[in-house]
Amino acid sequence: MKRILAVLLAITLTGSLTACGTGKKEETKAGQETKAAQEVKTESKDETSAAQEEAAASDGQTEGIVPDYLEFFSGSQGGSWYQVGSQLAALAQEATGITSKVAAGGGSANPDTLQNGEGYFGLVYSGVGYQAYLGEGDYTEPHSNLNAVISMYSMPFLIVALSGDESVNSVYDLSDKNLSLGKAGQTGYTIAQAVLKAHGIDLEGESFTGMNSFLGDSERMDMLRDRQLDAITGLLPLDNSTLQSMSMTPGIKLISMDENVINEIQANVPGLEKITIAPHSFDENQEEEIVTVAAITSLYCRDDLDEETVYKITKAIYENASSLYQYFGEENSVILNNPLSGIDEKMPVHPGAERFYREIGIIK
Repeated sequence: MKRILAVLLAITLTGSLTACGTGKKEETKAGQETKAAQEVKTESKDETSAAQEEAAASDGQTEGIVPDYLEFFSGSQGGSWYQVGSQLAALAQEATGITSKVAAGGGSANPDTLQNGEGYFGLVYSGVGYQAYLGEGDYTEPHSNLNAVISMYSMPFLIVALSGDESVNSVYDLSDKNLSLGKAGQTGYTIAQAVLKAHGIDLEGESFTGMNSFLGDSERMDMLRDRQLDAITGLLPLDNSTLQSMSMTPGIKLISMDENVINEIQANVPGLEKITIAPHSFDENQEEEIVTVAAITSLYCRDDLDEETVYKITKAIYENASSLYQYFGEENSVILNNPLSGIDEKMPVHPGAERFYREIGIIK
């Protein structure tokens, strides 16, 4: 009986040990399979990432910032740039889905806004943008974060006086007058300083004995109408509604520059083009041609913006150019004919904009 019990115990013990050994072996095998699967999954993920990076590189796209909110820095409220900026914001929002709005600014101040990271898009005159990029002119250091996006239109620089005022018939007559050249920070103000200086009038020196008021577009036009100013200056379209109204009452005239000093003005403010306004182009009372300069308004952005975002915005502006004509006139537009007009060949164009220009054959 004892022998039978011993045999049974031995059989039971052997079965238990066998069962434990089999369980350990199966567990080890399962762990090995799981580990192998994880390694395959990791390798697959790495391969996918590598493929994505390779695809992005082959497309020539670069990673950049995709903002949650975009502001288009323009000019002073009520001015033509502010209206243009508002339309650009509308086009950008529709094209990208990013909430976009216009913001007040100034042509000379907007490059600083972009360089300092306070905004992503800004209206800038092409020549001024290049000066800022190089750190020349009014800029003490290079604005290396600036990229050009698209040029939009050419705008004449106008010097306006009352038609009945015989004391103002040339730029030289402005040395002792009450003027408004705009607001500091506006490109129009920078151009006005260069124009006066080329005619021997230094606003900061003894050659100027008049008064200069820092006013926005609508304010200085109102003050000229009310005879509180002798002359105003600004980058304004000939068909500006307020100017056209003033040409009837009280009556205004455009003042021509001395053609011999145009080169000096262009040297001090790069990007300006000499133009001649033919007789009767402004109104029926304009009997003589007006010699002046014009600047090209362009859209600039920060260089760290997402390529796809800038591509979509550039494409939207180009394809919807006609929606902007109400602000500056189709005859002044350069969007379709030469969207890089006035932009120096050494000025970097944002990769997103450049991709669009390659698509339509403007950049080879």
